[in-house]
Amino acid sequence: MNSHLRWTSEFLNALYQHGVRHAIISPGSRSTPLTFAAAIHPGIKKQIVLDERSAGFIALGIGKATGIPALLICTSGTAAANYMPAITEAKESGVPMIVLTADRPPNLRGIGSSQTVDQIKLYGDQAVFFHEAGEPQFDSADLKRLRYAAGQALETSIASGGASHINFPFRKPLEPTLEEIESEKNRLSEILPKKDSEAVHQTSSRQIRLHQDILDLISDSKKPLIIAGPADPAHRLTSQIQTFADLLDAPVIAEPGSGISDSEFQIHRFEQFLRSKEKRNSLQPDLILRFGDQPFTKSMLVALEDWSDVPTIHFAARRSTQDHAMSVTHKIECQLSDQIDLEEIQFNADPDWLTLWKRTDKSANERLNEFIGKTEALTDGHVFHHLSDRLTNDWNVMLSNSFIPRDMAMFGESGNRQFVNRGAAGIDGIISTAIGIAGSTEMPTCCITGDLAFLHDSNALLSLKNIQHPFIIAVINNGGGNIFKMLPVSENEEYFQDYFITPQNVDIQNLAEAHQISFNRISSGNELNSFDPSSVNGSQIVEFVTDPDESMNLRRTLWEM
Repeated sequence: MNSHLRWTSEFLNALYQHGVRHAIISPGSRSTPLTFAAAIHPGIKKQIVLDERSAGFIALGIGKATGIPALLICTSGTAAANYMPAITEAKESGVPMIVLTADRPPNLRGIGSSQTVDQIKLYGDQAVFFHEAGEPQFDSADLKRLRYAAGQALETSIASGGASHINFPFRKPLEPTLEEIESEKNRLSEILPKKDSEAVHQTSSRQIRLHQDILDLISDSKKPLIIAGPADPAHRLTSQIQTFADLLDAPVIAEPGSGISDSEFQIHRFEQFLRSKEKRNSLQPDLILRFGDQPFTKSMLVALEDWSDVPTIHFAARRSTQDHAMSVTHKIECQLSDQIDLEEIQFNADPDWLTLWKRTDKSANERLNEFIGKTEALTDGHVFHHLSDRLTNDWNVMLSNSFIPRDMAMFGESGNRQFVNRGAAGIDGIISTAIGIAGSTEMPTCCITGDLAFLHDSNALLSLKNIQHPFIIAVINNGGGNIFKMLPVSENEEYFQDYFITPQNVDIQNLAEAHQISFNRISSGNELNSFDPSSVNGSQIVEFVTDPDESMNLRRTLWEM
């Protein structure tokens, strides 16, 4: 049988053999052959998503949580262009993804045909791999090349961290006949194993021997500091961080999204006290060991600038420059399974070093609890303090951008199931990313987002019907983009409110009801204290109505500047 379906099914089954298990499909006509190939494949989980921008971020969430790319399938034209924001975030944060775009055949390109745009390398350098599949051909060499392209797409998306783009031109007729569908289903049933066994993508364990100059730096250090920036599960060097902390008696700063939680060496309130120049001076290390991506909290950005002359060793699980302060002196590529040979290190720590950090941390935490307790209005800080305490480690927690992850660092804790989109750090696609994480892990999930980011991705609410486990969207409604109050533009009274804060007047409850989603509004401390995430069944939007001015006052009080 030679048909469009035979061609696309050959490709999707090759991806399945390489470990792909999820496909996010947006409806369209030109993509009919790809859609049918996914629909009839028994081993691929399918999700239909109307909005391609949302679909892109759902695939991003799956890649973040599993380390294996999800498939995106769409029709030609602007449908494909709507994937660009998610593809950009995938590239910047190293998340694998495979994009399958249907296209008009060459004879319809460049002549004004409907829904036809130039899709050759549509995503430019934001994609890590591109291949034009060509029109279906059934010579054995053509089929072999098609299967080979599937392997290229998957391996490159994982190794390079980003989206692989395959463009599929199709001529009409696009629809398979019933006979073709049954024939292809029978072929798949014959070649597929009876029991699904997921392919495991991992590198073999290596023993990493450090250069002598690095060994000397570590051995000579009296005041080492470990900093863990954000990292997805496939890039989290958790065991290596713990090994170094144990060996060096070093304090560990773990940002939200780092995956570090409950370490005895962990410093929790760094976002408070490291904004103080005096504290940064008294706590300056003589060696920094960095893990994960570029830190994003204000305290860490300022501290790394101040400490830019301190020798800095960056242990990284992906090939990407993550060095905002341009202070990294040594970079070591290290995978999760690698062991670092530390036998030659002769380390004599300053016995008061960790104690100094712990004492400072304890004092800041007491200050936090004091001012949280005495502030009567419901603030953003109260919400993060409460949710961080109640969301146990069996919950995924997706944090939006802007103030959200910084407030988690300020008032809450880092957790081992926290996720952030800190590559390009946009406010788009936050709920969609959380949906991808929830669906691929089959775990309870809480997405914490601001009101503007919530509205920006409200089309994602259409996809909540597919979630089988508790799913909470915690909306911090503080009247718009309050992070701009930290910038000099806030002094311009004439334009600041309308052009930057941009307050909205959408009734979130009505939006929830329109999508048949449970809703809860919390606007006081008593209501907050009564809210228990574990009591939520199904999907629920929880609107936390907070006082923006008191929220800023609380932050400024706690920042020891």
